[in-house]
Amino acid sequence: MENLNEYQDSYQKEWKYFDDNYWSLSQYGDLMSKKIIEQNYRSVLSLGIGHNIVSQSFLKLLDTNLDYYHIVEGSSDIISSFASTKKSSKIQLFHMYFEEFNSDYKYDAIEMGFVLEHVDDPIFLINHFKNFLNDDGVIFIAVPNSNSLHRQIGFEAGLLDDLKSLSKFDLQLGHKRFFDLKSLEDSIAKAGMRVLSKKGLLLKPITGEQIKLLGWSENIINALLQIGLRNPELSNSIYIEAIK
Repeated sequence: MENLNEYQDSYQKEWKYFDDNYWSLSQYGDLMSKKIIEQNYRSVLSLGIGHNIVSQSFLKLLDTNLDYYHIVEGSSDIISSFASTKKSSKIQLFHMYFEEFNSDYKYDAIEMGFVLEHVDDPIFLINHFKNFLNDDGVIFIAVPNSNSLHRQIGFEAGLLDDLKSLSKFDLQLGHKRFFDLKSLEDSIAKAGMRVLSKKGLLLKPITGEQIKLLGWSENIINALLQIGLRNPELSNSIYIEAIK
């Protein structure tokens, strides 16, 4: 098993792609929060704390919507940092690898955002966690998209040899694969789930680092996020709501 504490540096603000992750994860959290409120879901299980951006979305719902919020996290360092600042009887942390998780709880929503590209067997993981999902619940999934617009531009320009090749930065994040929309939908189907909704997170023609250097305004960033919702096949990341 990997020592997940080794990847911590890739979740800091100094990280090369922090801004891309922040924009996408913030939108991911907003989409899930909206769904939870609309469906009156009362319980959530998160696979990982990561950047602590998604968890903030759920923490805001603890007083008004959620009866409990549970998190599975493999990094002891990340757990210690989170637990030292977040105090609530509704929060429970499980320090273990995702594949080892077991519980008597059932959840209305399970979120595995930016997880499937890291694990050895994505289909096993989806299939495993659907056992902890209530019959009318949803699994939220988000993954980087190998066919994103900016990767396709890079490929056509000769900057990428293969759309699915992992860069040194992907490897530093612990990525093991890329998905496109079809391969993600196929994995979900093989795990015995079906796609309820699919959207894109952030459509961009260049890297986030280049966007920051060019000084694009917040209005432009918001426009890229909104256009991405309608174009999952070209967006930086893919967002899917899956049900049994």
